[in-house]
Amino acid sequence: MQNEVCMLMLKANPQHTGSIYNLHRKAKQEATNASRKDAKSLTQIYTTNTSLVAILITTIAFAAAFTLPGGYSNGAGSEGLPVMSRKVAFQAFLISDTLAMCSSFAVAFICIMARWEDYEFLVYYRSFTKKLMWFAYVATTTAFSTGLYTVLPPHLHWLAIAICITVALLPILTKLLGEWPVLRLRFRLGKTFNSDLLDIV
Repeated sequence: MQNEVCMLMLKANPQHTGSIYNLHRKAKQEATNASRKDAKSLTQIYTTNTSLVAILITTIAFAAAFTLPGGYSNGAGSEGLPVMSRKVAFQAFLISDTLAMCSSFAVAFICIMARWEDYEFLVYYRSFTKKLMWFAYVATTTAFSTGLYTVLPPHLHWLAIAICITVALLPILTKLLGEWPVLRLRFRLGKTFNSDLLDIV
């Protein structure tokens, strides 16, 4: 739009080409600076909120690693070893808890780095942290369900399975609720729906 206005002004008054060019360049620079300032402010808010959630998940995962389900053995020759170490569910708990802690810790560290880096880093790192936070969320819920599955007695096997199914559905329902406006728009527009703009956001 600014380019079209500039061309019309040049056609109307060709002898003031230099001043029109300087005016156009100044307006473009001011618009760029304003948009960069707004984007940087929004990104700083995002980094603050994301880092808080990431640190919370890191704390939960770290605490869960040292308060293992089933406790520790007191038997001779196996002092301090986890009681449930041979169970597959316990091993799944350890793996998912470790993945949750590592991914959320990485997000927290990236948020700290984002305050040091330039504007481009602040804009483009967000998609990476969103994926890592989603992964940490899924890993945390998996650790929770497998930890409960480990400690529930055999006669409550149905309850353990119900908990695992409920927790497995939680990330899926969260994803659907979060993307519901886009899904509804996609359904209404059908084949005319174009997600290129949404992919940039």
